[in-house]
Amino acid sequence: MNLLTNQKLWNAVLKTPPVKWMLKTTLKKCPECNRTPLETALDNYAGKNHSKCSSCGLYARVIGFWIDFIQKALAVEKSRVSKLFADSYTRRAIKSIVSGFAEFGFNRPIQIHAPFLVVWNFTYKCNLNCKHCYLDAGNISKMELSTEEAMKVVDQIADFGVTSLAFSGGEPLMRKDFFEVAHHAVDAGLYVSLATNGTLLNEENVRKLKEIGIHYVEVSLDGANAKTHDFFRGKTGAFDQTLQGLKNCMDKNICTCIAVTGTKNNLTEIPAVLEMAENMGIDRFTLFNFIPTGRGKDIIAADPSPQEREELLRFLNKKLSEDHKIAILSTTPQLARVALQSHSSTQEDLLMPLAHMEAVKISKRAKALADFIGGCGAGRLYCAISPEGNVQPCVFFPLVVGNLKTERLEDIWFNSPVFQDLRDREKLKGRCGKCEYKFVCGGCRARAFAYHDDYLVSDPGCIKKLSEGD
Repeated sequence: MNLLTNQKLWNAVLKTPPVKWMLKTTLKKCPECNRTPLETALDNYAGKNHSKCSSCGLYARVIGFWIDFIQKALAVEKSRVSKLFADSYTRRAIKSIVSGFAEFGFNRPIQIHAPFLVVWNFTYKCNLNCKHCYLDAGNISKMELSTEEAMKVVDQIADFGVTSLAFSGGEPLMRKDFFEVAHHAVDAGLYVSLATNGTLLNEENVRKLKEIGIHYVEVSLDGANAKTHDFFRGKTGAFDQTLQGLKNCMDKNICTCIAVTGTKNNLTEIPAVLEMAENMGIDRFTLFNFIPTGRGKDIIAADPSPQEREELLRFLNKKLSEDHKIAILSTTPQLARVALQSHSSTQEDLLMPLAHMEAVKISKRAKALADFIGGCGAGRLYCAISPEGNVQPCVFFPLVVGNLKTERLEDIWFNSPVFQDLRDREKLKGRCGKCEYKFVCGGCRARAFAYHDDYLVSDPGCIKKLSEGD
C-alpha cells in the first residue's frame, strides 16, 4: 500500500498525543507575530516571508519538512507547489484541510474543517423562465433574508473559515442589495463568484462587479445557437444578451466561465459550446449534471441516458487530455472514474478531475489520492444556502438540514446527521455501495435523492449500474 494513502497508519500517527498537540499548535496564532505557524510555513515555502519569530519558527520548519516530503513523494514540481501556496485562498483551504485532520483524522474521502465552497441562492427573483431551474425561480412569495441578515450570514461564512462564496439564484443581480452584500464578502477575505444568466451583465453592472472585486463570473449557456438557448430560457433574445454580457466581463478582465447543463435537448451542441467558449477566450467551461429537481422535474424525460452521459464524459476527458487554454470542469462525479479508466499504465502523468474543480495533472504515484478527493462533495466539501437561509447539501439537493436565522453554519456543518451520512461512503447502498470507484466518485447524491427520495442509493445515471446491476 502507498505510504501516503495508508489510512490506518496515518490515523494511528494522528492520534498520538505529540502529533495531536503539534497539529493544534500549528493552527494557533503566535503571541509574538500574531500569525499561525502554518501560515508562516506556507509563506516561507512560497518565498513570500522568512519569519524570524522565535516562537513559531521551529514549528514552521517542521511543517516545511512535511511539505517537502509530500511534494517529493507525489513527484510534484516545487515551483508549482510554491505558486499554489502564494495564493491566499489556497492557504485558507489548506488550513481547513489541516484542521480537518486534527478534528476527524485521515479519512477516505477527506473531511475538512469548513467547506471549501458555499453556494448561496441569493434570491428567487429571476427575469427568465428556464425549463431546468432547480430553484423554481420566479416564485417570490417566500420570505428572503433581509440585507442585515444577509450581512450576518457573510460574517458567519468568513469567520468559520470557508474559502469561497458563490452567489447564485434565481438571478442575483435582480436583488437590489447584491453589490452591497457581495462587496462585504470580498472585504471579509472570501473568494467571491457570481452565477448568472448573463442578460443583466450590462456595462454598468459589470463595472460595479469589477469595482467591488468579484473574482469570477459564471454564465449559463444552454446551446450553441439562439434557437436552443432561447427556447430553454423562455425568452427571445436571451442568447445575444448573454454573449454580450460575457464580452463585457472580458473587457473588464474578470475571470469568466460558460456553464452548460447537459440534457437530451442540447447534447449534440455541447462540443460546439466548448469550441465557442475557447474561441471567445473564455477562461473556464463547466458541464453541469442534470438533476430533475425544481422545474427540472417537468422535463425528466430530457435526462440523458447512462450511455449518453458516459459518451459525453469520455468526450470531456479526451478534451482534458489535449492542450487547451480553457479550463474544463464538470459537476458529474463519474468523470473521475472515466479519467482513471482511460489512463494507460505507460503514461507517466494522470489527469485527475478534482471534485467539481479544475482537473490537474498529477504523477501516477499520486493516483491513490483520488480516493481522498472523493467525487461528489455535497455536504462534505461544500454546501448550499437558500434565499430564506436554509442550509442544504447542495443547490440541486433540496433537503433542509438547518437555518442560519436560528443556527450557526459551523454547528450545522459539524453536527448534521445528513452531512455525516454523505461523508461516509460505507453507508452507500446498491451498486454505488459495492463499486470499486465509490471513493473516487460516490455517484451523484442529488440525483439519487431526486429519483428515489433516498440520498444513499445508487445514482441512476451511471453506466456501471446498468452493466453490473444494483
